[in-house]
Amino acid sequence: MKRIHRPRLDGLVRTRSLAATPFPRRRLLQGAGALGAAAMLGGGSAQAATSLKLMCWEGYDVFLEGGDFLAKNDMSLDKTYIGAPEEIVAKLRISPREVDLGCPYFIEVPFMAAEGLLQPLDLDKLPNFKNLFPAIVDAARSNMTYEDKWYSAPFTWASIPLMYNANEVKEPLESWMDMLKPEFKGKSAIPADPTSVFATWGRVVTGNQSPNRMTLAELDETVKFLIDMKKNHLRTIAASYGELADLFARKEILVCEGAEWVAPLAGEDVDIKWSFPKEGTMSYIEGWSMGSHTSNPDAVYAIIDNALSVDGQLAGAEYNLLPITNAEALPKLSEANRSLYPYDDIASFFTTKVRIEEMYLLEADGINASWDDYIKGWETVMKA
Repeated sequence: MKRIHRPRLDGLVRTRSLAATPFPRRRLLQGAGALGAAAMLGGGSAQAATSLKLMCWEGYDVFLEGGDFLAKNDMSLDKTYIGAPEEIVAKLRISPREVDLGCPYFIEVPFMAAEGLLQPLDLDKLPNFKNLFPAIVDAARSNMTYEDKWYSAPFTWASIPLMYNANEVKEPLESWMDMLKPEFKGKSAIPADPTSVFATWGRVVTGNQSPNRMTLAELDETVKFLIDMKKNHLRTIAASYGELADLFARKEILVCEGAEWVAPLAGEDVDIKWSFPKEGTMSYIEGWSMGSHTSNPDAVYAIIDNALSVDGQLAGAEYNLLPITNAEALPKLSEANRSLYPYDDIASFFTTKVRIEEMYLLEADGINASWDDYIKGWETVMKA
């Protein structure tokens, strides 16, 4: 549990939903229509000697550009900001030469590697990789490697804890079920993020410690629980994590399923604390990957390494209120950022406080829920 009481960062708008409703696997082959929501936003000068095609969440590009990297290297980025991580999968399948680098959701990296959508990374060409916190490398390994080769380089991470307004909630919350106490009826919220919602509440409802691998019966039980919670207890299912911060700031909610960086966004008038409930808390790690058909791998290596460098880490972490992965950047990190994350013992954090999930099953077998089943379940919750 940590305490935050920071000035609001005026002008910083955080609209990203960590895993906005993913595309069902069957829709990833439907062509350009699946990518219609992703707007092409040009980055840098058209006259730059080197231009790379990038797909990522808005704001993550700051990690790549830190230290004025583009100008110093006569480089530009042709950017596509995504609304869901599966857009990267779709684009790589449809037009692989249109993605030089991107940030695929980390649990999806192994199957993308198996399909030949990503290139294995030569760590000798990423000298800053050796400066990453060993605990982050260990936590990322199972999802960012395939056949003993790295396909993604971790540049940030965070978790989805139980957050509450400590000005009003005087006792620490130790269970996710505490959100359902009568005093929080109409004053609680969850994000419109099926990845975190199912990882959290699937574990609570069914006791399954691998909530991304629930049976169909367990998924159905979880969906029914979420519908009941939505109708009879929640104030709202927030469109984004940024909206959760606004709800806290307006004193419309007292508790939520959130993310560490929600706390400072809520402003200095709200004392936000959070806990890691006994049932388990989801964590995620973000990494940069190279498209399988990039025409300039050397440039991709250079800019990924910059994202892992001290300059890149500081720029991206401070802009996005996210944590760093490079230990050498820690002495230069702001106190506001340091107070949000457990830099003093990351290893213990990942082994005792949070859980790293695995990829959903891709194929239905009649007993266990597939990726498509989870998406259908979430659509049912949202329509209820």
